[in-house]
Amino acid sequence: MKVTETDNIVFATVPLIHNPSAAASPDPGVPKGIREPVPNTGPSGTIDLHLDVYRTPSPRPTPVVVQIHGGGWLRGDRPSSSSSFGGFFAAGASVVTVQYRNAIDAPAPAAIQDVRCALAWVKANAGKYNFDLNRVIVWGGSAGGHLALMAGYAPASFNPAGCTDQPPVAAVLDDYGPTDLVAGLKQHGSTDFTHQWLGLDLPLPAASPAAGRPAGQRWPEPSPAVLARAREMSPLTYIRPGLPPTFIVNGDSDRTVDPTQSAELKKALDAAHIPNGQDVIAGGGHGGFSTEESEKAMLLSLKFLKANGAID
Repeated sequence: MKVTETDNIVFATVPLIHNPSAAASPDPGVPKGIREPVPNTGPSGTIDLHLDVYRTPSPRPTPVVVQIHGGGWLRGDRPSSSSSFGGFFAAGASVVTVQYRNAIDAPAPAAIQDVRCALAWVKANAGKYNFDLNRVIVWGGSAGGHLALMAGYAPASFNPAGCTDQPPVAAVLDDYGPTDLVAGLKQHGSTDFTHQWLGLDLPLPAASPAAGRPAGQRWPEPSPAVLARAREMSPLTYIRPGLPPTFIVNGDSDRTVDPTQSAELKKALDAAHIPNGQDVIAGGGHGGFSTEESEKAMLLSLKFLKANGAID
């Protein structure tokens, strides 16, 4: 099967918004395997957002998987290849990979708004790329899993101007995404990037005996405003009947996003009678699963999508 690839499509030009919290990691590094940046075409103080389309040939409209990258909301971009999308292509789906503003570009909720704009682009361009708007699937890992959940769960108040006409989300695939950012403010592994993306406080000065706090405490105790913002940005806040079917993949030994985040999501989905499933990988960490476990997770995800009508 030959997939047609179209790269670096500008789907929005959005403002850069100062985030003092992100100064805690002025250079978070560049992950391997992501797209090389392209020149910005917008005015000063803005950033172009790009997406890539991998179109699967079909005589009729195809399901479309909107893939959202991870990186703690701090770093990363679209993958530079389609090597991890083979299962979706084999199932007859096309894939759209999405850039969003990282924390250094803008604090929360900018990334959620950008993903919502990408969904609006998918709807506006469905005819051109042969997308089936009744089978739009959002998928992401880590921070991308969180954004996939928010794409499917968050209310319309998160929609930015000009991006309100979106297709319904048929299903969500959440790979080890944060679900409760209030808990994430304190949980080992997620404290730094959660504070930095929320963008409402500053790291403490270097600890000293006179500071009267533990040497490892980097951030102040969350203020009411920080806690309120964390709840507002948490997928668990928006669990209600009628949400899209959701499949969760996570390792039970994840030291970056505590496994309780996925467990609490599963519990809440069950209570709201939302179709859901979960693949808990024994001994698995924060991604980086074995080839065997990754293939199993993809097969279970595809089986779930088929059972819920999102793919054939």
